[in-house]
Amino acid sequence: MPDLVIQPVTNEEVQNVVKYANDHNIALTPRGNSTGLMGANLTIDGGISLDMVKMNKILEYDPNSLTMTVQAGIRLKDMQEFLADKPFSYMPAPAMHWAAIGGNVDTNAGGLKAVKYGVTREHIRQLKVVLTDGKFYRFGAKGVKSSSGYLLKDIIIGSEGTLGVVTEVTIRLYPTPKKSINAIIPFPNLDDAINSVPAILASGVVPTTVEFVGREVIGLWEKYYNETFPIKEGNGFIILGFDAFTYTEVKAELNQALEAVKKFNAMKAVVLDADSPEAKKIWGCREALILAIQKSTPKMDEVDICVPINHIPDVLHRILELEKEVGMRIPSFGHAGDGNLHIYLCSDDLSDDEYKQKSAKVITELYKTAKKLDGNMSGEHGIGYARKDWFEGYYGKDYTNLLRKIKKVAFLRLFFYCRF
Repeated sequence: MPDLVIQPVTNEEVQNVVKYANDHNIALTPRGNSTGLMGANLTIDGGISLDMVKMNKILEYDPNSLTMTVQAGIRLKDMQEFLADKPFSYMPAPAMHWAAIGGNVDTNAGGLKAVKYGVTREHIRQLKVVLTDGKFYRFGAKGVKSSSGYLLKDIIIGSEGTLGVVTEVTIRLYPTPKKSINAIIPFPNLDDAINSVPAILASGVVPTTVEFVGREVIGLWEKYYNETFPIKEGNGFIILGFDAFTYTEVKAELNQALEAVKKFNAMKAVVLDADSPEAKKIWGCREALILAIQKSTPKMDEVDICVPINHIPDVLHRILELEKEVGMRIPSFGHAGDGNLHIYLCSDDLSDDEYKQKSAKVITELYKTAKKLDGNMSGEHGIGYARKDWFEGYYGKDYTNLLRKIKKVAFLRLFFYCRF
């Protein structure tokens, strides 16, 4: 537990708290809306929990520069609601709509639309940040390009609160596409489904979304949400989304993608308007999968490794092997278009000690697999407290020491809890 929780409402209050913590050598941990899964906002060393949820205002909506500036504690859901009647959107789409934008910045969150629109980093123009001496900085600008020295904005993004406290975020706005269409393509098995993805992307189309899921995980959603998945055939599924400004454009991209998957034993695709009740049900299933898995087991942990898309089947095969080797249920699904898998370690009937030991084994083996396949430890959720002990082994001592030097030299004396 923290020794003190402080909820600032202004940049000046953040500065004062951070400077006081620094001057008195008090551990300080920034906290957003607490949707993170890796414990990055836990006050491991006690001290101050700097809870940013009251800094939740929209400060400026500037459609002429295609930007909007918000405080770091605002939820994605609130930003989306503000933009709902406007001609622009914030394109990153993490599944946790109630996450705070500051937390998304700190983890460089991804989401369902990363294939076409990229992750959080591609959508941040400017950050206002309090470093640990209490000094207030602006990193970046509304201007699109910069060839003007080190891009400190991009060092802050993904740093999980270890370099400073983000207080304001200027995001990039996109004109909202007028037409959206979805296709759910069943395959005889998950291998066929995933093997089709490189062919889809190589065909020249750029889907908004490319997701994969298997029948087994869908069955958990059906059971725990008392629902029925509308597609009865197939055991592996690719869910495609396309958006554009005309129906002709999305239809042409869809047809090209459907042609590309034929040689992978694709069954008849179900094509839906994105606003149809059926499409909303299928996306509702996709977004609720993590909660369905959680409902199926007393305890759950997650690994979100990211590998090249052509190696997703290799990871899935290793998961099947680990289920047998370790004796643990390990359901998974993920983003087929960018190689980011969400892999869940379920405790089921295991004792706490058994679960702890077996989880450590599975996590270690999955990281070995990702490293061998030229992947990364985390695609979206970060390292945090939960995975810090694996970091140096994965990336090496020299690399980790380089991060420590950047933290020490570029950002002065730091008393934030350091996970590296």
